Amino acid sequence: MTCFPNRYALVASAAACLLLTGARPALAADTLELRNAVFQEVDVKAADGTMHKDRVPAAKVVPGTEVIYVITYRNVGKQPASDVVITNPIPEELAYRPEQGPGPNAAPEVSVDSGKTWGALASLSVTGDDGKPRPAQGSDVTHVRWKLAKPVKAGEEGSVSYRAVLE
Repeated sequence: MTCFPNRYALVASAAACLLLTGARPALAADTLELRNAVFQEVDVKAADGTMHKDRVPAAKVVPGTEVIYVITYRNVGKQPASDVVITNPIPEELAYRPEQGPGPNAAPEVSVDSGKTWGALASLSVTGDDGKPRPAQGSDVTHVRWKLAKPVKAGEEGSVSYRAVLE
């Protein structure tokens, strides 16, 4: 049985990169804090007998299990941080799973070439084993990123997330 080793938590902690553009990138980079956590969803039975899903920290995960990476950001400075872009590499052992439906995490940009080009997964292609282009799949995704629409105010905290499956 293959387990989701603790090194993934280390990869997650080291993987999130904060890229800032604009007039004050040095100030903003010094005032924004990022934290990563890896979760999985488990079925939980409530006292009334109904079932619901809870997120719990990922400890041991077998291939085929979906995990959720949550990147929390917080402005610990005194000024707003603008033009914030959060980029997270995806570990090779994981296949990105696109979110479905509305919401802030529904459509982050992804890259299949280590961050050289970005777009929606459906708009990207890769070279197949036969040398011909084919539509990109979740297992081709190397990076995911979010461009925050609004400046992050002093003291403000938020999060972004993505799902992936352990191969």
